[in-house]
Amino acid sequence: MDLDHCACSGRTLDRLLRPAVLALLAREKTHGYDVVRKLKELEIYAELPPDTSGVYKILKSMEEEKLICSSWEFGDIGPAKKQYALTKQGKDCLKKWAETLQAYRAQIDGLLTFLDSNRKPTFRNASLKCACPKKRTACRTATTVQP
Repeated sequence: MDLDHCACSGRTLDRLLRPAVLALLAREKTHGYDVVRKLKELEIYAELPPDTSGVYKILKSMEEEKLICSSWEFGDIGPAKKQYALTKQGKDCLKKWAETLQAYRAQIDGLLTFLDSNRKPTFRNASLKCACPKKRTACRTATTVQP
């Protein structure tokens, strides 16, 4: 089995573009191409930078969701440029993303601690149902109840 293409490689994880775009726009309003450039500079995208067209699709959907807004900037030379900025709703969304990612970090840290140890799993609820399709009763043999 090629583990580089398995879900365990992390390739199927969401690339976290939405919170990254929101965080960039929280710092300053900017153009779409600048968002793409700055995303490519972030360490999280070092090995696999986000697709430019994918970033523009996210910008469009986030604008439809009222998380960001845009305006046209007209210069003396060259074409007009669309500039994006974070809305109040976008700031609230970014705050919620930060809370969610903190919770995920805690859960991932807990899972890594468990993976690094040789302990039996502990469950808070001893009446968890057994995953075995032949046995539909509460499985108490493999569970330890936390106080």
